[in-house]
Amino acid sequence: MDWKYKHFNQAAIFKASRESVLEAARAVVAESLGGIEDTGDGFTARGYSAWHAAIVTFRITTTPDGTRAAVEMLVERAAMRGYMLFDVGGYYNSRIDQWFSGITQRLEGHQELTLVSKTTSNVKVQQGCLLGCLVYLIVGAGLGILAIALDRVLFPQFSGSNPGPMTILASIIGLLAGVLAFLYVANPDSSVSQLMKRQLQRIQHKENK
Repeated sequence: MDWKYKHFNQAAIFKASRESVLEAARAVVAESLGGIEDTGDGFTARGYSAWHAAIVTFRITTTPDGTRAAVEMLVERAAMRGYMLFDVGGYYNSRIDQWFSGITQRLEGHQELTLVSKTTSNVKVQQGCLLGCLVYLIVGAGLGILAIALDRVLFPQFSGSNPGPMTILASIIGLLAGVLAFLYVANPDSSVSQLMKRQLQRIQHKENK
């Protein structure tokens, strides 16, 4: 185990020329990291990500399916905010996935076919899962405390080991809130997400009056 650096290795294949993928990758990475230097098969970049020093190496090669962009990201574990033993929440793999998405968008701008495959999972799905779980815990716990008190007053026949109607309702509301939060982040273009956005905009508009 490397105690100095945390290693992240991911790859994606684009149906585009090697030159186009290399140019797009350089432009995307330059937006978040500096110190870009060309190598024989790609480039390296140095900078900071989430307060940790990082070294990123892109290797761009031609394959039968298109052009392969292999990414090796080395992140220093020690930083002023502490020592990173695990990548909590998959932040750095999500960062690489964002680079792949940025490359895809730039290739689409050149009217070329886009992403064929990638080893990273969808960053929006990951963020949606994290937010959904967090909302479920907060809403479920907050309503659950109130619901238990109401059950004791309104439904004293229920014992402490059996949840009362209000407790069950609070759990269902917390679960629905978590699911809606997941959909809002993971699929922002869905009808449910669009409806939630309109409702939030109406609330903000009323508050600003």
